Amino acid sequence: MATLAVTVPPVFLRWLLLLGVTLLGALPAWILPGWEGTEGRRAQIALEMLRSGEWMVPTLGGQPTWAKPPLHYWLLGAVFDGLGCQPWVARLPAVLLTFASTVVAMELLRPWFGRAAAWAAALGIALSPLVLSEWPSAEIDPAFACFTAMSLWTLATGVARERVPLVLASGVLGGLALLQKGPPFFLFAAGAYLVWWRHRRLRFAAAHFVPMLALVAAYFVPLWLWFVAPAEMLGVAREESVGRIAYFEWGHVLAVPGFWLRAVAVQVPFVFWCFWEWRGPRSARMDAGDLTLRMCSGAAVVAVLLLTFFPGRPTRYLLPNVLLFTFAVAPAVAQYAGQTGALGPLARRVVWSMGLVAAITLLALPFTPIAGPAPLAFAAAVGIGALWVRRPLHVVAFALAIPLVAAWTLGLARAWSWPEHRRAQEPAGPVLRRALDGLAATPALGMHGHVEAPLLLSAGILPPGDESGRREPTAAWLIAETRDGRSPLPPDYAERLRLCLPTKTFVVAQRTASRR
Repeated sequence: MATLAVTVPPVFLRWLLLLGVTLLGALPAWILPGWEGTEGRRAQIALEMLRSGEWMVPTLGGQPTWAKPPLHYWLLGAVFDGLGCQPWVARLPAVLLTFASTVVAMELLRPWFGRAAAWAAALGIALSPLVLSEWPSAEIDPAFACFTAMSLWTLATGVARERVPLVLASGVLGGLALLQKGPPFFLFAAGAYLVWWRHRRLRFAAAHFVPMLALVAAYFVPLWLWFVAPAEMLGVAREESVGRIAYFEWGHVLAVPGFWLRAVAVQVPFVFWCFWEWRGPRSARMDAGDLTLRMCSGAAVVAVLLLTFFPGRPTRYLLPNVLLFTFAVAPAVAQYAGQTGALGPLARRVVWSMGLVAAITLLALPFTPIAGPAPLAFAAAVGIGALWVRRPLHVVAFALAIPLVAAWTLGLARAWSWPEHRRAQEPAGPVLRRALDGLAATPALGMHGHVEAPLLLSAGILPPGDESGRREPTAAWLIAETRDGRSPLPPDYAERLRLCLPTKTFVVAQRTASRR
């Protein structure tokens, strides 16, 4: 009997494995059953655009919002249109872009740095602690980090290897990064551009900048011609972008060491290999391999230096560096993993110290408030894993496995317990909706000031209003957040409902007097 053999190309097998690893690592954070941070705000803007059919002007409460460019809202609107507005759906674009990043990193490194370096980069990205915890998100920054990193990886490889199609691709990806978050792209690109100018005098510059600017112009030119005056939009956007540097004060200098420490910490686990020099033939002109890695590492280092002058400096600003640095150091990690023989004394002491800390933690946890199955399982995994490590390859495997174990113990426990978290507003949404329907207030409801998006989304309402709370409201009913226990509503509104949550209190009021 004849049999039919189906041959699957090796490249598809690699991608399928990377997809499995990406989904496995992302799942604990991906399934968090509520909106965290400003995820709900992003989802609300996308949902308003989807329902209105107006894709050029992002709105919040029916009012234009120019804080961020529109690409993120387009991505969310696309998945909402097909799958509905749910937290896991909103996080789907970031998860898919994480997978795309692992594929791009692998396929760029594999031809010139070898299979080991390609797998080190791809797995290092998919299993990075920050990627596992922050990337499955509806926030803007994870997708921005993916577009930025892929743009600079392809630029570095294209310039170093003289591959114009890769340089063209870098321009397109850079344009997408600009449409995702705007000018912060250049904070990371600046370091790569400096190395490019120093060693190749910006050769192939047109192939990079023309598609980038064309993609951005394709949105902003029609926007400024027919929808909004540039000054009106840019005045707001400057407050949310590089314009924040104007708020830097000398007092922020005291926080610089802490920021630099976080800049190093976000690179775990591969930051431990940053001093393991990648060895290869070198020339005075800098060969293609060195130039590729130098452009990526230069982008990460210069970004940290530039972000030092931004007040606040939240960790999310550093997300592109996770991918850039992992790509740049992957050949060194692969070279280390390929060594034969026993561990060196430094690596042995580090691993044994981790095992000792895990053992002490196991003994102490039952007597602490955070005792539970998840912390115990994580500590046990670290302790047992440390005993298993004997060779350099084991060290790399251990460094990649520990974040995954943390995700499936600590991260999964957090997702399961989210409905009981004091910040979770989703359980209150149906309660609010029933109360509004009972008052017959839902159709005529407006919003005064900022109201938390998770509450609105879980209640199934998107009331129009003024988020700043500066305009006089005209709606028959209003919902607003109290300030210091006082209602921010005008005197011609009477409070009809008060919703008290652990961290927020909201009031619903009815208009009782007519204005002259």
